[in-house]
Amino acid sequence: MDTDTHVYDNCANPASYTPYTWSLGDKLRKTAKSELREDENLRNQSLAQMREWIAKSPHIKRCRTDALFLLRFLRTKKFSIPQSCAMLEKYLTVRQTNPAWFQRLDIEDPELEAIIDGGYIVPLPERDEHGRQVVLSVAGNLDLTRVSSSLLARAHILVQEVLADDEQSQICGYTQCIDERELSMKLMGLWSLVDIRKAADCIQNGLPSRINGFHLIGLPSTAATLLEFCVSLLSDKLRKRINLFRTVDDFANKMNRKILPKEYGGVVPMADMIAQFKERCRAKRAQLLAMDEMHIELSKAPGYCAESCRRDLEAGMIGSFRKLEVD
Repeated sequence: MDTDTHVYDNCANPASYTPYTWSLGDKLRKTAKSELREDENLRNQSLAQMREWIAKSPHIKRCRTDALFLLRFLRTKKFSIPQSCAMLEKYLTVRQTNPAWFQRLDIEDPELEAIIDGGYIVPLPERDEHGRQVVLSVAGNLDLTRVSSSLLARAHILVQEVLADDEQSQICGYTQCIDERELSMKLMGLWSLVDIRKAADCIQNGLPSRINGFHLIGLPSTAATLLEFCVSLLSDKLRKRINLFRTVDDFANKMNRKILPKEYGGVVPMADMIAQFKERCRAKRAQLLAMDEMHIELSKAPGYCAESCRRDLEAGMIGSFRKLEVD
């Protein structure tokens, strides 16, 4: 497996890459093929094309080009090269234009660590029956005197980035479970309409992840208008993946209770799950901080990628892979 996850100047190094090695077993191989069109030939050609496109894109100055990073985008977009490149460009753009959300994803930052320690957002160690990574967020576990919308966004992005290189999650996707029973007007008031629009845009266009479901638990009637507005910003595909549950029991009956925290009918206390996740954060700390070095020239970024990528493909500029199918 390619373990070289550095950020490279001019995106043209290293001159050669560690060959990608599949290590996930036959079951996931079949899932990747049936759901994403992925096989060895398509994967290798797509990685080579995307790397060459990045290296020849004058507006992308510094970027990760390792397999795990690029596969985030390729798998999210089912190996469409133009769409994957467009999402990468969008990802670099939103990181750079929203530093308060995307920079300093450091578990040793006291404010960020307090959010994680408090149990506001935690990935569950065990996956659901479909192999998906489940992420639980609990509104009632926030100290609203110590948080802001940008700090909460940074906590969500920290979780996203820590999980993003996990290949099973890239293939099988994620389920977001949000306990809104203690959602207050004060918490809702932290988020401006601009923040909400920006978050919706990031989720749909800038963050490479296959979100298979949103489970909302105990949403107060006072939040109905806000929910309606948030849902209106999402694509039809994501809207259909939103499920509402009145109670924790309703939610737990839908899930495999064994994977849930003890506080939700499972076995493992949430505190233990938080401790496990913090270890994952520490293991990836250097990589996450190094990603702050990625840079895109914004004056050339908007709308540039999809058009230029298609033009380069048609002209045969990107390597010798013109026979590769793209959507």
